[in-house]
Amino acid sequence: MKGLKPHERLAFGLRIPRPTHPQLRQLKGGDTPQEQGHKAWNAGWLLMDFLQRHPPKESLRVLDIGCGWGLCGLFCARTFSARVTSLDIDPRVFPFVALHARLNDVEIDTQPISFSDVDRRLLALQDIVLGADICYRHALISPLLGLVERALDAGVDQLLIADPGRPPFLAFARHCVEHLNGTLGAWETDEPLLAWPGQRPTIRGHVLLMGKWPDIQLA
Repeated sequence: MKGLKPHERLAFGLRIPRPTHPQLRQLKGGDTPQEQGHKAWNAGWLLMDFLQRHPPKESLRVLDIGCGWGLCGLFCARTFSARVTSLDIDPRVFPFVALHARLNDVEIDTQPISFSDVDRRLLALQDIVLGADICYRHALISPLLGLVERALDAGVDQLLIADPGRPPFLAFARHCVEHLNGTLGAWETDEPLLAWPGQRPTIRGHVLLMGKWPDIQLA
């Protein structure tokens, strides 16, 4: 990767535009996302750190659900040469996804779709389904459980969801552990973006695994 430009930062091998980046400022001044797609969320760094420590095979098919700015999917595309499809209920996030894709020289597909409308045919094409900070309201638990059940039924090998530990996510995760053979554990990583003096602060949260994972020790 060529040297960073003044309006860029680097995190997990990805170019991330600073708030001063002209194209990012232009996007934020327009028709901005209305759900949670207005920034990069810390759970995404947890997910990337987990995959960096437990890398999947190269060139797998990855579905990034509730993608927001799409960083988790872009990380998979750039780091593991994954073929990525990124989904979000709010199509206004996709210009932000496109900006990050251009900065990182990768291509991904995008689809505006809710959890409830992700059908078995699309899921059956995937090797991994992942998401970060996607269960932030109790109303999302039921449609997300439905998606997970369809994914497992469709033969998706691995599902990975990261979260800071919001109560809706923990309720969702308990159901997955009790009824879908899920594994829930704590995860932490250093904050990757801000220029901190001395030791970087630690981001803490949880990862939820379902499907066919190797024997991974979670706290």
